[in-house]
Amino acid sequence: MGKRFRIFMILGLALCVGGFFASANAAGLVDPATGMKITEIHIGDAGAFTGDAASPCMEIFHSAQIALDEWNAKGGIHGVKLKHIMGDDAMDPAQAVNVARKFVADKLMFGVIGPPMSSIAQATMGIYASGNLACITTAVSKPSLTEQGYKNFFRLCARNDSHGWNCALFIKNYLKAKKVAVLNERDAYCVNMAKETIKGLKKLGIKDILHETIVAGAKDYSSVLTKVRVYNPDVLFFVATTAPDQAIGVRQAKELGIKATFLGTEGAKDVKDFIEASQGAAEGAYVYHFAPDIYAIPAAANYVKKYESKYGTISGFGPTAYEAMNILLAAINRAAADGKITRKEVIQELHKTKNYHGILGFPVTFNKKGDLEGGATYFFKVVGKKFKQVAVMTGK
Repeated sequence: MGKRFRIFMILGLALCVGGFFASANAAGLVDPATGMKITEIHIGDAGAFTGDAASPCMEIFHSAQIALDEWNAKGGIHGVKLKHIMGDDAMDPAQAVNVARKFVADKLMFGVIGPPMSSIAQATMGIYASGNLACITTAVSKPSLTEQGYKNFFRLCARNDSHGWNCALFIKNYLKAKKVAVLNERDAYCVNMAKETIKGLKKLGIKDILHETIVAGAKDYSSVLTKVRVYNPDVLFFVATTAPDQAIGVRQAKELGIKATFLGTEGAKDVKDFIEASQGAAEGAYVYHFAPDIYAIPAAANYVKKYESKYGTISGFGPTAYEAMNILLAAINRAAADGKITRKEVIQELHKTKNYHGILGFPVTFNKKGDLEGGATYFFKVVGKKFKQVAVMTGK
């Protein structure tokens, strides 16, 4: 009896010790290259958190934070807590390079949300790629960025070659335009977006087009808008990056008596910096956007409630950031399934993202280039102090 008791005691002790170590192993992560214990998982967020684009970029950051907090509330990843780190580039490529280098040098960094602007992505893609650091952008749409062979860059929005064609379709079929004025800033996104739209308009038979450039951050567009007034187009497509620039454009166009329907780009979808800043001039204007009306999607109700209870009205830049953070963390979680994790594994898992159903109302799948499959362009009209979705274009 005593011998059997001792055997059971030894077996029980072994099981307890084994269970303890198994539990300890499950609750921790290791970098296999260095043997270093991962004490915290860092997720970077690269964007212009100061300056004219601060409003949409802060919406991106807050939305990503909501998703990260939800993961931490469930225990993080393998018991390891997650930390969200802001990297402010202020829309300056040189500053963005410093942010990218800082993120790459952080050994606990396993992914980045952003950057959300094509010119910044263009300046930093090589740095992130050299460090095998995955980036999921919520808004970058210049097509050539995913044609360079980088494996670490993913986007949750359609490309400009899709947006430009869809804007041309909207201008012709929805706005019934025959004469179009296109004004664009000189940065990577705006130049490419104007080019793609004009190409689409010509393909659709609209060749009566006035094309002029404008200066980002200018406080007075009256000289070029005077040309637009003389030209007398049916539609004025104002291709600018930030909402404050677009607010000035739509207000001065109305002051000059321009009768053309105003169509703004995705950056204009901001209640405070476009609708309110325009002092009523934006009423009846249209904007295109890369994401749908989040208020119409039942699956997004919990996110909307959490965001609005803490930060206020959602303009439209946040939902894709919430989705991006969840997709990134799901990939990190899969990469860490064996208790070990590397940046390369995270990239590999992101490429396996297929039919991810989140809050955007459509399944997310990345193709081999990192582009979103089946992305659409959403069109909104300013009605009072709100944006009302009026059309969705998918290239048809």
